[in-house]
Amino acid sequence: MFILDKPYVSKVLLDTIRRNNYPVLDNETARELLGEGSHLLSAERFADRFRSKPVIYTNSENAVAWINENLMFSDIVEKVDLFKNKVKFRDLLSGMFPEFFYREVLFQEIETLKSKDLRFPFIIKPAVGFFSLGVHYVEDEKAWKTVRPQIISEMEKVRDYYPDDVLNSHSFIIEEVIEGTEYAIDGYYNAEGEPVILNVLKHYFSGAADVSDRVYVTSVPIVKEISEKVKKFLVSLGRLAVVSNFPFHIEVRIDDRGRVVPVELNPLRFAGWCCTDISVFAYGINTYEYFAESRVPHWNEVEDICGDRVYAMVVVEKSPKIDDSLLLGFNYEKLKSSFTHVLELRETDFVKYGVFCFLFAETDREDAPELRAILNSDLSEYLLYC
Repeated sequence: MFILDKPYVSKVLLDTIRRNNYPVLDNETARELLGEGSHLLSAERFADRFRSKPVIYTNSENAVAWINENLMFSDIVEKVDLFKNKVKFRDLLSGMFPEFFYREVLFQEIETLKSKDLRFPFIIKPAVGFFSLGVHYVEDEKAWKTVRPQIISEMEKVRDYYPDDVLNSHSFIIEEVIEGTEYAIDGYYNAEGEPVILNVLKHYFSGAADVSDRVYVTSVPIVKEISEKVKKFLVSLGRLAVVSNFPFHIEVRIDDRGRVVPVELNPLRFAGWCCTDISVFAYGINTYEYFAESRVPHWNEVEDICGDRVYAMVVVEKSPKIDDSLLLGFNYEKLKSSFTHVLELRETDFVKYGVFCFLFAETDREDAPELRAILNSDLSEYLLYC
C-alpha cells in the first residue's frame, strides 16, 4: 500500500500506481493527483488492510504523522521513530560502534555549549531532520563560534518547510566525523527480514566542510562494488531492529579498510522527492514495483544491458545566504545547457521548499567536468535578480 503526500510525487510513481492499481490512502494529495477511484482506501480501510498485510511505502516523511496517529496498534510506529530519530538510531548501534562519539543537545543549549565538552571536528544536525537542512561540519573552536549563529538563523528560516515529524528544530545531535566515501542506498527488508538493495548512489562533495546533497552518481559497477559489504551490515542492523516488509533509504560511509559506518537511515521511503527514480533511468529498475512485489535485482543481467554507463542526480538547493527579497527566479534552461545529456529536470517551488530543482543526466564518467562544475558552483550564474 502507498501513502502519497507533499512536497512532491513524480510521474514515475503515479504511473506505477495506476499501472498496477496499487492501493493508496485516500488523502488530499492522492485525490488531487489520482482522482477518485477504487484504489483509494479510507483511513479505516487502509488500517484494516495493514493489519493483514503490513506493507507500506510512502514518498514523503510527511506521512509519519498519519502513521503515528492511525497505526498505533502496530510496532511500525516504534520502528519509524527508532530510525527517524538520529539519537535513537545511534543508541541502537552503540554496541556495534562502541567508540563512536555522539551526544544530543537541545536547540536552546547550542548558544551556551562549551568547547571543552566537544570533540572537534564534528557534524551537528537536527535529531529529526530531512535533506541537509541544518547540517554543519565544524572543524574547530573558531568555526564553532561562526556556525552557532548560522544554525539558529537557518532553523528560523527553514522550520516552516516541513512538519515537526519530518524536521524538528528542538533537538540536535553532535557526532564525530565519519571518514570514507559516502553512498546513499535504496532497499528494503523482505517478509523474512532479509535486506534487498535496489539502488546505490555515490555521493560527491566539494570538500571536507561540504554537507550538501548537490551531486550523486550511479552505475552498475558502483552497485556491485559495495553491495556485499553493505548487505552484511544491513543483516546485522536487521537483527538489532527486527524489521520486515520495510523500505528504507540509508546513507553510509565506507573507509579505506572497507568498514561500513552508517550516517543515517530514513524509514518507509527511498531517496526523497522521488529521486529514487534515477534507478529507472540508470538500470530500468522501478524501485516501487520491486518493493511492492518483493523482487530482487539480478545485477549481472542488468549489467549485460546497461554496461558501465554513469548516471547523475543533481540537487540544486537554495543557499540560506541567498536574499529572497531580491531573487526573481532561476534560469533552468541555462542549467540544462550546462550538461551534455539531460534526462529530466524537475522544477520545484524554491520559495516554499528551498530547492530550485532536481536534474537527472547521463555522463561519460564519474568525474565528468560538468559534474565537477556544478558541484563547486555557487549558482550565481543561474540566479535571476530584480
